[in-house]
Amino acid sequence: MQAGFNTVDVTPPVGSQLNGFIARLSSSTDVDAPLMVRALYLENEQTSLLIVGLDVLGIVPEFADRMVDDLSLHMGISKDSVLLASSHTHSGPMTVPLRGLGPADDEYLVVLAEKIRQAAIAARDDKHAVTLSWGTAPLSIAVNRRQVMPDDGRVVLGDNPDGPCETDVRVLQLAGEDRTILLFHYACHPYFLRADSSLISSDYYGHAAAALERQGYDCIYLNGCSGDIGPPADRDGPEAARRAGQELAEAVLVACGNASVDENRILQIASSHFGLPHDALDDMHKIENDLAKADCTVRPQESGEPVVQSRLKTAWHEWFDKLQQAARRPNGLEPLPARISIVRIGGGTVVALPGEVFYDLGRRVAAEISGEPLCVAAYCHGYIGYVPDAESLVAGGYESEESHRYVGLWQVSPQAEEILKEYVNGLWKSMGAKSI
Repeated sequence: MQAGFNTVDVTPPVGSQLNGFIARLSSSTDVDAPLMVRALYLENEQTSLLIVGLDVLGIVPEFADRMVDDLSLHMGISKDSVLLASSHTHSGPMTVPLRGLGPADDEYLVVLAEKIRQAAIAARDDKHAVTLSWGTAPLSIAVNRRQVMPDDGRVVLGDNPDGPCETDVRVLQLAGEDRTILLFHYACHPYFLRADSSLISSDYYGHAAAALERQGYDCIYLNGCSGDIGPPADRDGPEAARRAGQELAEAVLVACGNASVDENRILQIASSHFGLPHDALDDMHKIENDLAKADCTVRPQESGEPVVQSRLKTAWHEWFDKLQQAARRPNGLEPLPARISIVRIGGGTVVALPGEVFYDLGRRVAAEISGEPLCVAAYCHGYIGYVPDAESLVAGGYESEESHRYVGLWQVSPQAEEILKEYVNGLWKSMGAKSI
C-alpha cells in the first residue's frame, strides 16, 4: 500500500468573525493554534482513497458536493473515493451560516477550496510505500453534556458523568521508510475555547497534532459522534485545550505502541447520497408561543448581555419566518441532504456520518459493521445539524429544541437512526463485507 500526506495552513486573518457561539461578542483578536487542511491519500492496486480533514465548524452540503466533484476531476479518482471531514472547531471562520451571527464568509471559502485542492494533489504526489497498523488506547478528556436538572427534569448543556461517552482513541499508523503518518479518531466537541474566547484555534485536536508533529509525525484526525459529548465544564480556555491536546497526543502514542503490523491489505471505500427526513412539524401557534420561553443555548453568565439577547431574538424570528415559508410549500420541509461513506483500511473500518450525531446512536448505526478497530466519525461531508436519537428528541434540550433555529429549520426525524442504519448496512453489503 502507498500513502501520501500534505497539510496547508488555512488560518483566517485576525479580525475575522468566528463561528460556533452566538454569545461570542468579539471578532478574532489573535491565533491560539493555526487552522489546517490535512490531506491523506492512500492507494493500492485496485483503489485510491482521499481523506481531507478541515479545521472548521463544518461546510454546507453544496460546498462539499462541489469539492468532491473538483477533487475527482483534478485527481482522476472516483467521487466515492473522496471523504471530507470537519473537526467542528468552534474557533474558526464562518464556513457555514449561523442565524444571529451572519452568513458564510464567501471570500474565505474561495481560498479554502483552493487550499483543499492544493493539499490533496500534493498528498497524492507524495505517495510512498507504507506498512499499516491499527491501535487503540484509553482516553477520558470528555463528558456527556446533556445534564438533567433534578428540580424539573429539563435537559441543559452541562456535565452528565453517567451518560454515554467516548473512552478510547483509535489510531491508524502508516509507517514509511523515513516518516510515519497517523490518523486518529476520538469523539469530543472541540470547544475548550468557549464563547468568552476571541482566539482563532483548532482547539485540542490541533494541539494534539502539533505535539505529535514535534516528534516527527504527520497527523490527520477525525471527530467521532460527539453531538452529545463535550469538554467538562471546569476545563475551559486555551490552557485547558493545550492540556487536553497533550493528553490526546500521549494516548495516540500509547495506541501506536499497542499496534501490530496489519497484513490485511484491503483498501475499499463506498459512499451513498440520500435524504434524511425531518420530524413532523408541531402546530405553528405552539411553535410561535415557544419563542417566548427562555433559551437553553447560552450559559447563564452570558445570557444577561443585551447583544446576546438581541442576537437570539433576531435569529429565532428569522428562523420562524423561514419555517413558515417552508411549511407552506406543497411538499413541506425538504429532506436534509445526507452522504455517508464506509472506508476499509486493512482490518480497520471508518464509518463516516453527516452532522452532529449522538454517541450511542452512532454506535448502534454501525453495530453490524466489523472492523478492528471500528471508527464511527461524524461531521463528514456537508453539515446538516444535530442527529439525536429518538429518546433524546423526546427529552428535549438544546440539540433537539433550539439548534435548528440557528442552522436548518426543524429537528430530524425520530426514524433517523433506522434510516442511517439501513444505508450503512446496505453500503457494507455492497462492499462484499460480512456483518457481525
